[in-house]
Amino acid sequence: MNIHFIGINGVSMRALAELTESYGHFVTGSDAATTGHDKTAVEHAELVVYTNAMPDDNCELVRARELGIPAIERAAYLGELSKAYEKVVAVAGCHGKSTATAMLGAACKARVPTVHIGVRDCSTIGERGLFITEACEYRGSFLRLRPSLGIVLNVGYDHPDFYRTKSELTKAYAEFCALSKTSLVNGDDKYAAKLGKNRLTFGLGAHNDFRAKNITAKNGKRAFVYKHANTEFAVDLKVPGAHNVYNALAAIAAASMLGIDEHEAAKAIENFKGLPRRFEYKGSAFGKEVYCDYAHHPAEISATISAAREMFPSVAVVFQPHTYSRTEAMMDEFVAALSTADTVALAPIFAAREKPTGTTSHTLGRKIAENRKSVFCFDTFEEIIEACKIFEEKAIIFMGAGDIDRACDMFVNEAAKSRV
Repeated sequence: MNIHFIGINGVSMRALAELTESYGHFVTGSDAATTGHDKTAVEHAELVVYTNAMPDDNCELVRARELGIPAIERAAYLGELSKAYEKVVAVAGCHGKSTATAMLGAACKARVPTVHIGVRDCSTIGERGLFITEACEYRGSFLRLRPSLGIVLNVGYDHPDFYRTKSELTKAYAEFCALSKTSLVNGDDKYAAKLGKNRLTFGLGAHNDFRAKNITAKNGKRAFVYKHANTEFAVDLKVPGAHNVYNALAAIAAASMLGIDEHEAAKAIENFKGLPRRFEYKGSAFGKEVYCDYAHHPAEISATISAAREMFPSVAVVFQPHTYSRTEAMMDEFVAALSTADTVALAPIFAAREKPTGTTSHTLGRKIAENRKSVFCFDTFEEIIEACKIFEEKAIIFMGAGDIDRACDMFVNEAAKSRV
């Protein structure tokens, strides 16, 4: 078939397009950031796939409907593709999905799985026996899947533009588990622990089926003893942060449930070195160690800053808030999380799919300043770069889910040029 992807440069869309090509289909695509949109682009398509961030009045979508060309939203298309596999493992949770999915993919490498991850260039095309995918909760996307094994890493509150309350979001997770033949849930999370009837649990508490105990920390990284039934052995992680104990434990547990030897799964995860924009080390610049991180939720921000504080005596954060609705709904939580850094620089809010509401980064900055924290607000990346040069902290993290990684690269590259 000729299949056209509207919004093809999104990380999930790009991975789905590549997977589609591997099946022998002819793929075309458009994206506002590169090619732009042109209604003639769909005229030879037999199927159109579009991202849920695409407005209904997009000219290509409108033209496809005029021509009677079937159009399917990304999550629904992912669900249809997954039906071609013998087993489907879907990794859900408000935080940690990408890392846990990648860890599980590494643990199951001998099965040659197809792995779908919402991080650029991190998905893999394998055989039809096993499909491992992130399961995004936004707009109920993960309810399009029918997993053999559904994993819930945690249940926080996010996407206030769609879920009005945490209760609504928790109900969606409950439905996700109900659609899964078997569930693996975080037994330490009071919301996740109640989900699923045919379930096993993982966590630190002794009540869990899969457990991490005797946790030790060194230079921000964790080692722990994995325990399942009568099996116990040590696991030593290369990725920093206490939160990665849960990600690793979930991955080993899931691999075990899939029939993978637990020791082999753990060895693969011990060799896992992380993903792009997940506390990714970018180099040294202007006397500071520079990291890039995708954190855009208060819980993720707190976890990343906490990991950095175990490694460095002082930490600065450059944060780009993601969407007006999230910033407004979680203002107090953002203030608390960002206030754990020594210095905070704020970029303008990354609007994504939204229109301005009146809330700005300056709104957030003023509240952080009330905590007697050093905070700055800037309108451009160039201004941010100049300010970061004179920050005194030993580490600086460029953080957010928008395009703040560009500012990180600019900062590192400018330092490299100054050394030449």
